[in-house]
Parts: sequence; structure tokens; C-alpha cells
Amino acid sequence: MSVAESLSSTPPGLTGAADDSPYIFDSAWDRETERLRANEALWDQGTIERLERLGVAPGWTCLEVGAGRGSIADWLGERVGPGGRVVAADLETAPLDWIDRPQVEVTKLDLRGDQLPHDTFDLIHARMVLQHLEDRDVAISRMVRALKPGGVLFVEDTDSLTLFRSAVAVDFLRDVHTACYDLMARAGYEARGGQLDFEAALATELVDVSAEGRAVMVRGGTLRSRMYVLWLEYLRPKLIEAGLLTEERIDEALAAMANPDHRWLSQVLISTYGRRPS
Repeated sequence: MSVAESLSSTPPGLTGAADDSPYIFDSAWDRETERLRANEALWDQGTIERLERLGVAPGWTCLEVGAGRGSIADWLGERVGPGGRVVAADLETAPLDWIDRPQVEVTKLDLRGDQLPHDTFDLIHARMVLQHLEDRDVAISRMVRALKPGGVLFVEDTDSLTLFRSAVAVDFLRDVHTACYDLMARAGYEARGGQLDFEAALATELVDVSAEGRAVMVRGGTLRSRMYVLWLEYLRPKLIEAGLLTEERIDEALAAMANPDHRWLSQVLISTYGRRPS
């Protein structure tokens, strides 16, 4: 079965299952743990649905690039079972220490320079990794070579266009969206990262290359909304220094994100798939 056929059972598009539980800060979390958990709350459900549709099975050998806190690596470890193997790789590995599966091994990896073993993995997955790299073409080529013949590459990155689309108001947080992505663009960030993944995959030896997008509804005051609160708080000093937003406007935006009466659309997370020829 082709990658496209394996995905056809569920129509691509928007997924709306929301975690509407009020967010309560856990004092045991540091900011990075909080960010990683919020990222999982936003995207894990859709990623796991797609991994299931790709047919990840017992005995597979998988590589999770940019494993973060390890929720997907742990799921893969359960899925492949004792006869399989999952390599959970990231620049920082301490957040992965909680995983307790013998088939999951944790390793430090910098995709920008470290080499990967050739012809090794049935699946390589990377979520929101390539959009932070200057040369995604090189990174994708390295991952393709690391696949076994017939192995699947599955990469996910965002397109920012839909962020903060809301029924609350036509211009809900539009100025914040514009200011933040303007600032990030000045630092070299590409807001169409998921689109570029697809183009880069098409330029490789991969066959049956396809892509789809999904977004989630975010409710203010939940763990999902914390992803955007933390993002804006991180950018706050640079936004003010650049004259893009004022302190007062940032405070207003943070209050809007914490308001459970507000709901908005996330970015589109674009999933790109391709299979190495057998």
C-alpha cells in the first residue's frame, strides 16, 4: 500500500478535539517543560492518528528527531514492542529521562551536522524541527539515506497563516501575529516551513510524496493556549525594543489568551510523507 493510500481512510484537514480544561500551573515544571507539554497538547493527537494510519507495527525500527519531552517516542516504543527499536534524538536529552522502555534509546543528535546511519530505519519522524534549520534540504537528504528501502519519512512543520483566526473578531490578535512573525522573519525564520518541507521532499529520491494540513481550535486559559502565552512572553523584550508592540498591548494580548471565552485557530501543521524506493 502506498503512503497516500494508507492515509486515505481519514480525510485530511482540521481536527477539532479540544482540551478545554482550565490550565493550572504546576510549580514542578520549568518553562521549557511547560512549553513542551503545551506543544504535546496541541499536536500529539493528530500526529498519533497519522502514525497509526501509516501502519507503524511491532518490530519496526524508528527514529524520532527532535524528540522534545518524548511523548511520541514513548508512544512509538509501545507500538513497536519489545522486538522493535526507537531512537529518541534531540539536542537536549534530559527531558527524555522519564521514558522507561528498553526498546527506546535516547541519544543526542544535531541534525545540522551529525551523521545518521544509512539504511537503518523503517520510519523517521520529525515535528517542528526542520522549520528552525537553515538548510532543510541537507537535513531531509540525511534522513532519506537513513531509511531502509521501503521506509517512510514523516515530517511536520507549520504554516503560520491561520494563527489567531477567530469568531471573536475579524482582527483578533492580528497585530500580534503580524508583529511576532515580522520579528522572527528578521532573524531568518520562514513562516511557510511546512510548505517548504513538501517541496524539499519532492526533490529527493522519495516516492509517493504527499502532504496534508491540520489545525486545532485553542481555547483561552488552557494548556494549549499556554503555547502562545509562552511564545509572546519570550518575544516581549525584542518586540518592544523593535517598536513593534507596546508593553500595554502585549499585556492585553496575554489577557485575551488567558480568557476562556476566547477561541482561535492554531497554525496549520503540514505533514509531509514519502517512501524510500524498495
